[in-house]
Amino acid sequence: MAHYKLILAYEGTNYSGFQRQIGKNSVQGVFEDALRTLGWQGRSILTAGRTDTGVHASGQVISFQFDWKHADLKLLKALNANLPDDIQVQRLELCGAEFHPRYDALARIYHYKLYSNPVRDPLRDRFAWRLDALPDLGLMNQAAADLIGEHDFQVFGRAVSENGTTIRRIEEARWVQTSADEMEFTITGNAFLYHMVRRIVFVLVKVGLGEVPVSIIETGLRDGQTGIVALAPARGLTLVEVRYAEDGEENSLPGQNAGVYFENGEC
Repeated sequence: MAHYKLILAYEGTNYSGFQRQIGKNSVQGVFEDALRTLGWQGRSILTAGRTDTGVHASGQVISFQFDWKHADLKLLKALNANLPDDIQVQRLELCGAEFHPRYDALARIYHYKLYSNPVRDPLRDRFAWRLDALPDLGLMNQAAADLIGEHDFQVFGRAVSENGTTIRRIEEARWVQTSADEMEFTITGNAFLYHMVRRIVFVLVKVGLGEVPVSIIETGLRDGQTGIVALAPARGLTLVEVRYAEDGEENSLPGQNAGVYFENGEC
């Protein structure tokens, strides 16, 4: 039986997250229904990580075993024909039987978008957080620099499983201004805690608006508290890429111990 790896893109607005849930509309449930329409009899697909309600993806990675008798391209097209417009396969390939999209992942990359407008813009509002004014880019990047490296991030989220580690390693955390009224945050890490990215974004925006000091990230990581519990809206967040050794990285992120598995939470 062949083992397939594919890149999945979806708009998360109408879904209660990626993970299959009883009585709720999930990306996983819809995708598995499409697979079963083609004759798949597996119990569950494997995924690089779960995204929360309303979060999007352009580079989610999943894998599954399937006894498909036709060309790979025909499988991609057949899946997309049975999927709704807001979930589509971007790329599909055969992979080794030992490949696991979550355990083998070296890094995940998320983008978060925000824009400034006095009223909501319906053409952007599903994919970005609207603010009345753009925060200060320099202040946010100054604070974000304290995220780089390996830290205990319990102040920004919780482990997916009971007794799971809250230590994560961040490789990149940077804001850029993409237009006169829009900004984008890129954060890359070996894995993320539950709601970690959205908590970080909310705090950084507070920094940029001058409502909390630049040192809040540093002190939060050190002391385990920031006094802020709110999340940035889910609609601004997109999982854009999951990196693997075969993508050109010979080793894991610096500081990540071989054989240690970091769960990726719902961001």
